[in-house]
Amino acid sequence: MRIELEDISFGYKKHPVFEHIRFSFDSLQFVCLIGPNGAGKSTLLKCINGIHSPTGGKVLADGEDVQKMHLIKRAEIFGYVPQFTVANPSLNVLETVISGRMPRMQGRASAADVEAAEEILTEMDLEDFALRSMNQLSGGERQRVLIARALAQEPQVMLLDEPTSNLDMHYQLETMELLEKTVREKQIGVIAVIHDLNAVLRFADLVLLLNKNGLYASGRPEDVITENTLAESFEIISTFTQAAEIPVMVPLASNKTRRTKQ
Repeated sequence: MRIELEDISFGYKKHPVFEHIRFSFDSLQFVCLIGPNGAGKSTLLKCINGIHSPTGGKVLADGEDVQKMHLIKRAEIFGYVPQFTVANPSLNVLETVISGRMPRMQGRASAADVEAAEEILTEMDLEDFALRSMNQLSGGERQRVLIARALAQEPQVMLLDEPTSNLDMHYQLETMELLEKTVREKQIGVIAVIHDLNAVLRFADLVLLLNKNGLYASGRPEDVITENTLAESFEIISTFTQAAEIPVMVPLASNKTRRTKQ
């Protein structure tokens, strides 16, 4: 699966969110969207999976315009986990994951649908939670279930909007490891909005940095996340080091702080 963004623009009336984004990538990669608040990261995700119609340009999946696809076909390509997802509290974990099979169901869940959901729960170490209500789970456990539900669609590309937000360090790391494993073992592409730049440096294959109404930089993490780009896009002074051969970005001060001291 190849995803192509062909001169994508989106805005509300006279207020552009981003303009003229051009990029393409193979779906068997872990792609992270980064950028300051308001840069349009979540909006770009919604344009990619067809929730939003671009005001200019188009998104292609293997050469086919996503906007012209039937909803079921889109669901077969994209598994989407938005930032704020309210799970049905009347469903238990297994039922929630089975609901992700809906685009592939013929009316009601079959034995094959249940088996597929149970397999995913096992792969994600959630089998012990299968009969537990969703409102009995911690934030990290709930996030894993929502990712499992999206995986139950058997998509070719997973789209996740801030999947590590509001999680403690343990669950942040576990979620990033899970997404990396999804790409490597299931051969499912991942496009995720991530705010933790050190996690991006460690796990991402490709990075898109959005800023100033468009795509500011793109490429390998170490080429995009630099002192210069952080100063320009995030207005911070930073430096870089390594720990256990893992690159680490260290924020030192905001540009505003530096200007105040001068």
